[in-house]
Amino acid sequence: MKKIVNNILVLSTLMLSVMANAQEVSPVDFMRMNPYQMKANPATDLPYKSVLSLAIGNYDITVQNTTLRYDNLFDFDAQGRPATVNLRQLANSLKERNFVGINANVGFFTLYRRLEKGMLTIDYNLKYQTDVRFNDGLFKLLGYGNSAYVGDDNPASINLDVNALAYQELAVGYQSNVTENLSLGGRGKLLFGAGNVRTDAFDVRLFTAPESYALRLKENIALQAALPNAFYVDEQGNLKTDGPFKVGELYRNIGFAVDLAAEYHFDEHFSAVAAVHDLGFIHWGMNNIKMTGNINDAGQFYDDGDFLFSGLGVDQLQLITSDDAYRELFLDTLKQYFQVEFAKAQPYNTMLNTNLLLRGNYDLDANNRFSAQVQGKFYGSGFRPAFTVAYSGSFWRMLDVCATYTMMKGSFDNIGLGLAGNFGTLHIYLTTSNILGLFKPLNASVTNVQAGIVFNLRLPEKRYIDDSEMPEYLE
Repeated sequence: MKKIVNNILVLSTLMLSVMANAQEVSPVDFMRMNPYQMKANPATDLPYKSVLSLAIGNYDITVQNTTLRYDNLFDFDAQGRPATVNLRQLANSLKERNFVGINANVGFFTLYRRLEKGMLTIDYNLKYQTDVRFNDGLFKLLGYGNSAYVGDDNPASINLDVNALAYQELAVGYQSNVTENLSLGGRGKLLFGAGNVRTDAFDVRLFTAPESYALRLKENIALQAALPNAFYVDEQGNLKTDGPFKVGELYRNIGFAVDLAAEYHFDEHFSAVAAVHDLGFIHWGMNNIKMTGNINDAGQFYDDGDFLFSGLGVDQLQLITSDDAYRELFLDTLKQYFQVEFAKAQPYNTMLNTNLLLRGNYDLDANNRFSAQVQGKFYGSGFRPAFTVAYSGSFWRMLDVCATYTMMKGSFDNIGLGLAGNFGTLHIYLTTSNILGLFKPLNASVTNVQAGIVFNLRLPEKRYIDDSEMPEYLE
């Protein structure tokens, strides 16, 4: 039994360590002097001849939490310190469906080079993402007890949906100025899956009989994972973590994806962008493991595939409360009803979370732009939209600023800020998509930080910036 518990803890730790993919809307996407705006719009005509970064170009982490709040978990004393846990308050604050996510992206290598009619782009990124969706059933059961769920048609229902993903991405693209008004861009991506954990099913229901208050537990739990060789299933069906590990294992699970975009300038003021990102998949073909949870027939509490607890006799209660050896034996027997099985699994595919984008721009002049954007990302069978308005300004060929406001499902207070400096060939930037979330991250629906250092091997071309604002030493 201890081995089973340890195995569950290992998989839980893995899932939590790379938990979840949020709906990212970054100020970087709108900053015209930042070369990483091409990640949102591969068709954009960058104001550079060449761009280079190695290991320090882009660090981006986003945490999204639609409903779980620190302030709803506790009752606070007069000094504002947590005094008592209030599970009912937390349960009441949740929605029927809830979402938690973390997305991390490290830009390990970037090389962009302008050609005659466009720009060649090469990126190598490390990505970690997961989305976790859950209902309010577990928290309501803990807060109100099973007395709130009496009757065959009123079970306490607990649902969980997890998809954790870690992979490397090699992207090669090209941006082309097709005409004076139209530019097109695209990237082909070769993906190397490092690890994946996903739930095929997680449905637990607890029924309470209306007269006897007997408890009946039904469960349907199935989890699938593709892991490095350090994780393996032995002949006894136990998940082990002491296997050999080689760096080459991180390149075994191959996938492919594309990004496509088009940008059209109607005149000197108005332009529009349409783009699709991460249209693709990863094939997990090596060291796949499946886990299933079942109710095991271990004696008196087993009933037709369910766990049925109808109470204990007086003699049993006395022994449990007074006899340590009997109590330990009873608890060990109770654990045997809940069986976890591990086995090798067949290869499978996971789709990336494809993102759609439509943006309109208005250039007040060469240095000031206003934008409105509709963006949406697919999460399995779900879709999470977001709407953003943004201002971006570029001054003296040195300063790049951006302010954004984003509305998304369950989150309407996302004020983003971005600041960047261009010092010769050195470009340094720091942004956040929700400045308020940085001050109270445990109560924020979105918390984000993105930063990096990039070398622009050529200064911006004069046609992008008003020459009258250019310092003499840069002319």
